[in-house]
Amino acid sequence: MTIIYLGIAWLVGIALGAALDLPLWSWLISGFAAFLLALAFRRQRPALYLLLLGVLLLGAARLTFASRPINETHVANFNGTGEVVLTGLVVEEPDIRDRYQRLSLEAEKIELPDGSSQEVEGLILLETGRYPIIRYGVRLQVTGELENPPADPEFDWRGILARRGIHSRVSYPRISQLATGAGNPVKQIIYEIKDRGRQTIQGFLPDPQAALLTGILLGDDSGMSTETARQFRVTGLTHIIAISGFNIAILAGILLAISRPFLGYRWSAWFVLVGIALYTVLVGAEAAVVRAAIMAGLVIIAARLLGRPTFVPAALFLAAICMTAINPFILWNIGFQLSFAATLALMFYVGPVSRWTEEKLGSRMGQPKARQITRVLAEMLFATLAATILTLPIILYHFGQLSLVSPLANLFVLPAQPGVMIWGGLATLSGMIFPALGQLLAWVAWIFLTYTIGMVRFFAAFPAASVPVTISPAGVLLFYAAIMGLTWFALSPAEKRAVRMDQYGKKAPQRAAFAGLAIAAILVVTWLFSQPDGDLHVYFLDVGQGDAIFIQTPSGRQILIDGGAYPTVLNDHLGRIIPFWDRDIDLIIATHPDADHIAALPGLFDHYQVGRLITNGQTVDEQSALALLTAAAENETAVHQVTAGEVIAIEDGLRVEILNPAAGFQAQIKDHDNDRSVALRLTYSDFSLLLTGDAGDMAEKKMMVDGHPLSAVVYKAGHHGAKSSSSTEFLEAVRPQFVVISVGEENQYGHPHEEVLQRVHDVGAAVLRTDELGTIELISDGQEMWWEASKQ
Repeated sequence: MTIIYLGIAWLVGIALGAALDLPLWSWLISGFAAFLLALAFRRQRPALYLLLLGVLLLGAARLTFASRPINETHVANFNGTGEVVLTGLVVEEPDIRDRYQRLSLEAEKIELPDGSSQEVEGLILLETGRYPIIRYGVRLQVTGELENPPADPEFDWRGILARRGIHSRVSYPRISQLATGAGNPVKQIIYEIKDRGRQTIQGFLPDPQAALLTGILLGDDSGMSTETARQFRVTGLTHIIAISGFNIAILAGILLAISRPFLGYRWSAWFVLVGIALYTVLVGAEAAVVRAAIMAGLVIIAARLLGRPTFVPAALFLAAICMTAINPFILWNIGFQLSFAATLALMFYVGPVSRWTEEKLGSRMGQPKARQITRVLAEMLFATLAATILTLPIILYHFGQLSLVSPLANLFVLPAQPGVMIWGGLATLSGMIFPALGQLLAWVAWIFLTYTIGMVRFFAAFPAASVPVTISPAGVLLFYAAIMGLTWFALSPAEKRAVRMDQYGKKAPQRAAFAGLAIAAILVVTWLFSQPDGDLHVYFLDVGQGDAIFIQTPSGRQILIDGGAYPTVLNDHLGRIIPFWDRDIDLIIATHPDADHIAALPGLFDHYQVGRLITNGQTVDEQSALALLTAAAENETAVHQVTAGEVIAIEDGLRVEILNPAAGFQAQIKDHDNDRSVALRLTYSDFSLLLTGDAGDMAEKKMMVDGHPLSAVVYKAGHHGAKSSSSTEFLEAVRPQFVVISVGEENQYGHPHEEVLQRVHDVGAAVLRTDELGTIELISDGQEMWWEASKQ
């Protein structure tokens, strides 16, 4: 308990140092005076109080020392001096999002506007476009303006960055890569292994399952769509995505089981310690992971190397002391706060509540049955409620949202997480060496991942699943004061903490056989129900302001026409449509190189084998277009430039006719890039579909003059319903029954234009809009057509 008291004093001291702006020497002198007085007292209790006071004052001193002003060579001194040229090293993994990436750049040299230069130090937050992806260890030359990070009263972005040692930001500068592999060699290897693991997961599983498993195993949730992330927040299940003590415990168990037969009792402990340390670096060494890793390390050292009994709460506080001694600002890290509070709740409350429950149930139904029921309740209910209660003030203070469905959602979701971690981990590790074995294991992991995502979506759809609730800092303190008082009253100091080992395993072989048969049955049934149904399916995906059309032929062939701007959104849509076992897309057509049509496509090559890529042949400097061609080349995907008049015959009687761009038409439309869009007409018996990308009036006239067949049952309005497309003459030539408009809600362009809607009305066609209906699915058997829509 002494370590716990010291830990509390140290953490309170750090908080006090932030609240009181006192000089460093005052904290140090007061702290050492308290230590000397403690030595002078012979009575234990006064000496302990003085010792705790000294530790508290040293905690305040540590925070004050860390908050000292930056020196004269720090790069932040040059914020706001105009355009500068910086040389620096990328020292962390890139934070990759749909439209941008963030880099941590260690500054080395700066060239000022007056032509002078000097060596500098300090971290810079660099924000740039998503492509090309810049990895760890790349040395860059950056030309742009150094700025102070934004200060928002509602979200202290500047304060958060300052606690990470970042005081400068450069947004969308000009970048040149000077060298690669210039980082720490060990860290470089670890990140390469992580990237290999990420690629393995993406190759085995569709999204959002792949994104969820990557977040759970590798601590990288950048592949998760905004909508899926929102659903996890609403249901209070974001802790599942974050790497935590559960992951570390599973990893330690696996490493111990592997190493003990070969290395013995003591050496296997060292093997586990090294494995935990490497895994911590691999997943990014976030505060919650480091806390769990230190705790696990302390327990292993005490139990296996020193042969000492362990008191886990002491390990928790010792881990907190170590972390805040290195970086006292970690106390304000939300992940650290939530992880610390949740772990504390599990340690102090689950055991006593379980013993009380077992005692009450034992008097009614017998001890063996009561023990079994209590164990289930402890894992599925007591742990969730304890963690929820103790983390609630932190969540309300930081996020201002109270999830009403969180306890129930956790009750249904948590039992599946060991399956996600174990099968997903085995699939990833084995898949990096034996891909065929990894794929089989990944299909098992898919069951647990799909169940998890299904439950999250189910509970997130509840009315008022989350409600806004705010709490002040004083309210947080009062809440925890009340909890401490109730805990002190309820728990007897003399209560013994013992771990009961239940004797199970007599029916383990039968249970394992039953579980194996159940998993196989689920996979077979899912495979059967995901077979092609013999109809043509055309999906106009709701990707915001952009285009993405996915086509599945009656026999299961797949064509993707454009992909929108957001990789996570596109991957999430395709993960819902394409069967989990299908890792191929037969054909991708990139109509033209605008980002709102193709920026999401390069990432698909990590998930699927693409048979062929069709483009309009337009060469541009767009980074997303270059990334698409690079991805195709790296994956040995054939690239074909089409021209009007070509016909692509697809089995099942489908026929794709290319209507634009016409050969020799390029020079005439030099200043009208949208008019170079690939336009095509798909026919399947009596059903027909016309897609023209962003083609405008010039391209439409050319298609009519050239006499291409244009009539179609369904026409996707050109350029998202802009008035420069879908002319009256063109619509009369097409004579559509339905006009689909792929457009983002409340977009800044005013699409679709009222004039276009009037033209469509004049030709008697019905309008289907993705901003109103969400994803629109057309189904046809060649004679009839029907449609469905779903909006997230």
